[in-house]
Amino acid sequence: MTARRITRGLAVAIAVPSAFVLSTSQALAASSALSAGPVTVTNTETVQARLDPSGKVEGARIYEQLAFVGTGKVKLANPVSTDSLRNLDSFGGFSVKDGKMAVDLSVNGEQRIRTVSDFDRKKLPIKVAVTYTLNGKKLSKPSDVVGKKGRLEAHYVVENTSAKTESVTITDGYGKQIVEEADVVIPMVGQLTTVLPPEFADVTSAEANKAGDGKGGTKLSFTATLFPPVGAATAEFGWAAEVKDAIVPEAELTALPVSPLESPTFKTAVSGYQSGAEKGADLVEGGTTLDSNLIRLRDGAQKLLSGLLQLNAGAKTLNEGLANQAAPGATKLSGGATRLADGLAELESGASRLRTKTGEAAKGADKLDKGAGELQKGAKDLAAGAGRLKTGTGKLASGLDEATGKAPALIDGLNKVSGGLKSVEDGLGQMYGGIGQLPTKAKGLHDGMAQLRAGIGSVGAEGTLLGGLESLKKQLAASGPGIDKMRGGVHCAADALTAVSKGKPVGTYDEACYGAAAAQLNGPAGALNVGPETNPVKKMILDSVIAQMGSMGDPVPDLDKPLPDSAKLQVALAYLKGRLTQRAVPGIAQLQCGLDNRVSGCPDSEPGLMQGLMAVDAGVTQLVSGVVASVQGGIGTSKDTPASKTLRGGVNGLQGGIGQIQAGGKTLLAGLTQLSDGADQLDTGAGALSTGTGKLKAGAGVLANGTGQLGNGLGLLAGGTGKLADGVGQAKTGSDQLAQGSKDLATGIGSAAEGSGKLADGLTTATEQAPAIPDGAGRLSKEGAKVLTKNGADTARDFGRRYSLLSAAADRAKTESMPFGSPEGATGATAYSLKLAGATGEGDRSWIRLLAGLAVFGVAIGATSLLRRRATS
Repeated sequence: MTARRITRGLAVAIAVPSAFVLSTSQALAASSALSAGPVTVTNTETVQARLDPSGKVEGARIYEQLAFVGTGKVKLANPVSTDSLRNLDSFGGFSVKDGKMAVDLSVNGEQRIRTVSDFDRKKLPIKVAVTYTLNGKKLSKPSDVVGKKGRLEAHYVVENTSAKTESVTITDGYGKQIVEEADVVIPMVGQLTTVLPPEFADVTSAEANKAGDGKGGTKLSFTATLFPPVGAATAEFGWAAEVKDAIVPEAELTALPVSPLESPTFKTAVSGYQSGAEKGADLVEGGTTLDSNLIRLRDGAQKLLSGLLQLNAGAKTLNEGLANQAAPGATKLSGGATRLADGLAELESGASRLRTKTGEAAKGADKLDKGAGELQKGAKDLAAGAGRLKTGTGKLASGLDEATGKAPALIDGLNKVSGGLKSVEDGLGQMYGGIGQLPTKAKGLHDGMAQLRAGIGSVGAEGTLLGGLESLKKQLAASGPGIDKMRGGVHCAADALTAVSKGKPVGTYDEACYGAAAAQLNGPAGALNVGPETNPVKKMILDSVIAQMGSMGDPVPDLDKPLPDSAKLQVALAYLKGRLTQRAVPGIAQLQCGLDNRVSGCPDSEPGLMQGLMAVDAGVTQLVSGVVASVQGGIGTSKDTPASKTLRGGVNGLQGGIGQIQAGGKTLLAGLTQLSDGADQLDTGAGALSTGTGKLKAGAGVLANGTGQLGNGLGLLAGGTGKLADGVGQAKTGSDQLAQGSKDLATGIGSAAEGSGKLADGLTTATEQAPAIPDGAGRLSKEGAKVLTKNGADTARDFGRRYSLLSAAADRAKTESMPFGSPEGATGATAYSLKLAGATGEGDRSWIRLLAGLAVFGVAIGATSLLRRRATS
């Protein structure tokens, strides 16, 4: 079904208008690729045949054209028909050898050579046969139609006669290569057109595209895809009409060879057939896998049936055990658990009373233990204090000794500090002079800022940043009207193309688009354009161009987002205008304001870069002047004192203080020596105090241990009675839960017994129905999976055959599409034009008129002679 749909769709969609083919063949030749070399060569062969009204060939000619584009020397041999070979461009002849025309010339730009020669009518790859029927009766020859009246029918049969038997290789659904013999044609597409005169009424056709010819007649166009499997080697179509004084109209068949593997029109079919073959192979593989799994399902179902039989027997045994044994035992367990709960309740009451009395005794022991502990702690603190006193006096003595030894070093350090302060004083003097040079060094910074301000400039100064931005803003702002004119022009062009494609009523051509021509187009000239374009290819091109232009009313996309790829020309122009006038121009204005807020329209509250540079320039001057004065003032002079609050005044004060510290250091050294001797005596007394407090600590520890042991004993007794009461309480709680659980167990076992009975019944039903599973799996394998596999193989083979036929036809199109072939390295193209003559009876009428005229002439001569004889007599 898929293959037939693809075939029918392509056969209906493909059209090759003859007028378009013939009018553009030379253009195609001249515009071929220019990248093959210094000179590119295109060879076109157009075969024109004359046919009588029935389709019999009366003569044929072949027109050859060689088109050269580029610059350089060309030397080639072009295969041609040598029968009556003639030059269409001049009176000169050609050098022909072994059926090839020798060409040797120099090309500079574009050049062409055209010839015509006779073509063997027997070698035409396409033929036409026409039959006519009048009022249901077939006519023996077309001329019998002339002058008749009634319902006239014409039947055309167009056949591609290029078929020859070739071997094609097909891959079936199982991956095997199969070779078959098939008729392969040179693939062609064609179109037959004819125009029925205005006297033909009620024209009907099941296959043709109908349109008016602009003169009252009816133009019929039949299209045909003349190669399988997309189409067929033979196509049939026709028309019928009511006639009076009938004639046989002329007709023309044009055909072009095509390559289905390269033509964009047929790529869908090729890929569809190739994909269909692959899908068929996938279907075979899937069907085979499905069949294998169904066999496994059948075997597993048989094992399941065996297991269900065993499970059914076990369920019956479970039901008997639960109902006859477990349920009565659970009832007895529930009664015993209730009696155990009552006994534990009495035991819990006695244990609670014992725990209360033991707790009161334990509280007294706790108080005694607390007092002994506090005594022990005080003894410990006393012993620790005595130890710390002894240690401290020892450290004091040691520290005084160390201080006495290091005092001389302190005095030496102070001497060094005095020398360092002198160095600081010298450095501050140099710093005072260096700071004074700062204003001169800041001049380069002022110059750089002046250059920056000059570069920013103003909106009226050319060559500056602000001047350039102002010019750019004006140019962008002025682009809006120009783009509007472009949109208007595109709108008028779309209107004109629409008028050509679909026709336009007279009176609807406005002067805005058509100018002075509007008056003519709204009158007789416009009446000629009423009705749609009759050439389908030209109409398709016009409609495509109109669609790309779009409409003035189409919505403009969001300017802050990229332009969509689907946007039409008029929308793109509107988007461009918005981007320039609504985004670019305001952006440049903001950039100008950022450079200098004195530009017109800029807010005064937001200074620009120019204002910032001016402020920085002024600030640098103020900063340099202020820093010099401030730093020099902070450093001070050599005569300053600490009261001056300068660095040099402070250094001078430090130098005086250092002298006083040196004198005090000597006095400190003497006092430290006396303090060291007193510390040694204090250390001796602290040792005796530490020994006494150690003995007090030992006695307090013995008392604390005794009271602690008493408290522990009472605590253990209270804890034991408490644990006894807690254990009894827990035992009672457990017995209550046991009693309730035993009741629930008895109830649950009863429910389980009932459920096991239902389980046994369900398993019995399942055991009875289970045999249907392996039987169904077997049938599904035989009637489903295997059929699916076969259909997949048939599909793969059918699509593979179609693809192979297209591939073989494409090979013939590459090598045999041209009757004589192209020169080596040239691009070739071929077209066939078969013109069927009409029959109007004008030839017979001309003979009758000639004979009548001769008779009248004879009578006139006789009458003249008679009058002359009478006059002479």
